[in-house]
Amino acid sequence: MKKFLKPFIIGFLAGMIVMGICVWFMMPKMMINVYESKFEFNETVSLVEEAVKNTNDWKTPITFDIRKNIISAGFYDMTQVKIVSLCQPEYAHQILNADKDKLVSSMMPLGIGVYESNDGKIFIAEMNIGLMGKMFGGTISEVMGKASTDIETMLDGIVIE
Repeated sequence: MKKFLKPFIIGFLAGMIVMGICVWFMMPKMMINVYESKFEFNETVSLVEEAVKNTNDWKTPITFDIRKNIISAGFYDMTQVKIVSLCQPEYAHQILNADKDKLVSSMMPLGIGVYESNDGKIFIAEMNIGLMGKMFGGTISEVMGKASTDIETMLDGIVIE
């Protein structure tokens, strides 16, 4: 029995290390969804804002012009970047109604980034809130799952499949 225990422990630990390394390298790619847009920058931003407003009572409190803010702070010119903030009041209420779930308020409102790469392509980036919600479980998982589905609907027709 003892002669099998040592190889088992070594194999188990090696497996855990390999798993940890895989998770370390895969998680960043899983946490952010990036899509190429079918449209030019300003049209993409407008289409995202409109899609948000037309989907399941979502609101767009503000769109941040990140490039403008960086340039006005005295830094060099860069390609365009805007963040469309979005909030669905019913979903927010469901999560923020319980004190134990208010910790995710740091991720509210959600944001959809629209940016231009150096080669002129336009991309849309959003946090994979469906996956993020699963890590919390309960109400957060349920609501973030619905929000994830809504965001998929919003981006349908704007992004290259």
